[in-house]
Amino acid sequence: MVELHPTTHVRAAAWVPDDDPERPWDEAAELAADWIWERSKIEGVTPLLVTNTFQNAVGISCLGEIAREGGQATPQGKQRFDCGPVLAYVPDERSLKLALDLARGHSLAVVETVSFPLAEWAADAGAINLLDGSASTSSIPDDVKADLDHAVFFGGNNGWTGQHEKQHARNHLARHVQSGRLAPEQAASYVMARGVSDKGAKRMRLLLEKVG
Repeated sequence: MVELHPTTHVRAAAWVPDDDPERPWDEAAELAADWIWERSKIEGVTPLLVTNTFQNAVGISCLGEIAREGGQATPQGKQRFDCGPVLAYVPDERSLKLALDLARGHSLAVVETVSFPLAEWAADAGAINLLDGSASTSSIPDDVKADLDHAVFFGGNNGWTGQHEKQHARNHLARHVQSGRLAPEQAASYVMARGVSDKGAKRMRLLLEKVG
């Protein structure tokens, strides 16, 4: 039986960090595409492309190939797809959640955009850095992670919709944000790797932006 990640439920994960403004987007996409095609051969399922909109992949040939062979899904799309290996191209919270749902039991490659940093998600999801083959590591201190985990345990299941859950998160995390030890974007990325929904992750980010 294939062992899956305990919270993302994928077999393997990889990402291309958006850490160089000079790196062409097609170069980043090709790294992710090569990896997901290799995983596709192992898993025996054609990969699927996930983007924020259908226009996101226009002009990048390796993404177009995946879209033609396996399909392209967006959060607004009406077509339904079976689970399989997925390449998520410059996702936001909503499209990353879609990609995780569709990659369940399979593999996931993500091309990051600086507008939605994914380092903490990558570290907690065990994603390989496709730029150098290294394991991704977290930059959040252990005591801050412990408080994030408390917040997820208390309010993560319903995405911090209730006032008690929001106040609990503020009580545990506000001081870390105010001291510069935790960025709201880091928190959103981290909680998604812990199984929190896209709406919950976004709500967490907005809540912490206010206290910062």
